[in-house]
Amino acid sequence: MDVAFPDYDYDAELLSLSDQHKTDLFLFNSSHNLVRARGVSQKIETPLSAKTFQHDVNKVFDAEQRKGIDNPILVGAIPFDLDQPCQLLAPKWSERVKPFSADFPAFKDKDFSHQIINHAFKPDHTGFVNMIEAALLTLNHDDLKKIVLSKILELTLDRSVDIPRLLTNIMGQNPSAYHFSVPLESGILIGASPELLIRKEGNTLYSNPLAGSAKRSKDLQEDRRASHALQQSKKDQYEHRIVVDAIRSALIPMVQSMKLEAQPSLISTPTMWHLSTQIEAILAKDSELSIFDVIKQLHPTPAMCGTPTGLAHHHISALEPHKRGFFSGLVGWCDAQGNGEWAIAIRCAEVASNKVRLFAGAGVVPDSCVESEWRETSAKMQTMINAFGIKGFNNDD
Repeated sequence: MDVAFPDYDYDAELLSLSDQHKTDLFLFNSSHNLVRARGVSQKIETPLSAKTFQHDVNKVFDAEQRKGIDNPILVGAIPFDLDQPCQLLAPKWSERVKPFSADFPAFKDKDFSHQIINHAFKPDHTGFVNMIEAALLTLNHDDLKKIVLSKILELTLDRSVDIPRLLTNIMGQNPSAYHFSVPLESGILIGASPELLIRKEGNTLYSNPLAGSAKRSKDLQEDRRASHALQQSKKDQYEHRIVVDAIRSALIPMVQSMKLEAQPSLISTPTMWHLSTQIEAILAKDSELSIFDVIKQLHPTPAMCGTPTGLAHHHISALEPHKRGFFSGLVGWCDAQGNGEWAIAIRCAEVASNKVRLFAGAGVVPDSCVESEWRETSAKMQTMINAFGIKGFNNDD
């Protein structure tokens, strides 16, 4: 149900949750929507690529409407690999309301901190270097134009993580991001993504691909130099154009009109600069496409996978020593009227008690530097490391 109400005291709202609800609350907050849900009425684990997927979605919506819910919703996560099971659910309770204000006070909860007991990268630095070098060799001898390769940082912390307090820190640190907390079978997927894959409002589609990144600096002059260098970087401009062209090509058969920026703009998070392009498109008047039909055509984009998609996906499976699961997949919601919003699951962590897994990827193109890709993935992890209140940890090591 859509309602309007005064801004939340977001600290009080999140921190007042009972222990029972600290791990079963779904939350997705953007500048357009705040969706919260709790409990499980029905589940969908069908892979998005399966022929029966949309039938299963319609069946769930029909059953919820028979219960008297006018416009039921589905919330959850879609994996990087569309052949893998989704984790979507029709909740017992939900609300879609005015989003949290973007004027969050940064790090209001100063006492929230953790110590690292153990940590391990997968792959480690040597394995990562070998992986990137193998990709560069492939790029020189194959039709592959770009491949996104990743690493995972596994942490054991000194105590169990308080999820609502972590979420308030994430929001305070990244006020303009897509904030999410998604219950999974293995724990909580939580984060602040800067990247929107798709938002659908009636027949209007919005997408905001990011590709091409640079680490920010606390030194103002150095930070300006980093942003200017990113704008001038042929490697990053090339990487960004690949992503935008792929999304535009995927949308063209589905839409009657499209608007997009001629040149990428710069956006920033507290830790990174990104090249960004805003895309808006209008579906054909007689279109019966669901938001999942659109997702199937767009995901995974070259920003998360590479190009050509099938070839890049094949090499990711061969080169990465880990399964991504929901990392670089999608988190979000949709309703029975066809509206929805799905962000890419980056700048996030999987949390189970005191066990944490962080994920970051880097786009590899022919001009890539191996050590630069290692540093870029480490810099992208800093968003979540900061949110946990972890001090003095050098994740470049």
